[in-house]
Amino acid sequence: MPAFGFQQGARQARHELVQAAVGGRTARALVRLAALLAFVLSAVAAQAYEVSVKGVRIVDPWTPATLRLPLGNAVYMTIVNETGAPLRLTGVRTDVARAGTLHHTVTADDGVARMLRIVEVEIAPREVLRLEPLEMHVMLTALDAPLTEGNTFPLTLIFREVGEVTVDVMVKRATAQRPRPRP
Repeated sequence: MPAFGFQQGARQARHELVQAAVGGRTARALVRLAALLAFVLSAVAAQAYEVSVKGVRIVDPWTPATLRLPLGNAVYMTIVNETGAPLRLTGVRTDVARAGTLHHTVTADDGVARMLRIVEVEIAPREVLRLEPLEMHVMLTALDAPLTEGNTFPLTLIFREVGEVTVDVMVKRATAQRPRPRP
């Protein structure tokens, strides 16, 4: 939501409070103000989280919540190379799991899906790499604790050219559909 929209909404709410106090409709005005505030806060929360460091932009890193302690869990995000040179993602690190690796899901002719470990991923200049369910993703193994919806945890991406970039991964509802940010 643009800043001017928030300011306009705040002015409108302030105007309604003054009008209500003058006219004796304070309770109704407070309800309307609360509804407006909830709308503004939900619009702000719905915006995708992103980090931009050293010419690398990471958009909406997330993982599904776990019900119990799983053996592993995937992390998804969009990575944008805003530099004029190729970038190579060579690894990941986090404190919530014993290991983090890059994987790609492939489906064999018989319909069985397998994850293949990837040592390095090259992102061409000005290109986008999407880490998505049933595609390329970060795989966390041997989690220390279940991942609870609404929490976040740090994940460090390691690039050969620019070093480390740390992001906060949002834990979303396990049934959440993959977001489709378009940087």
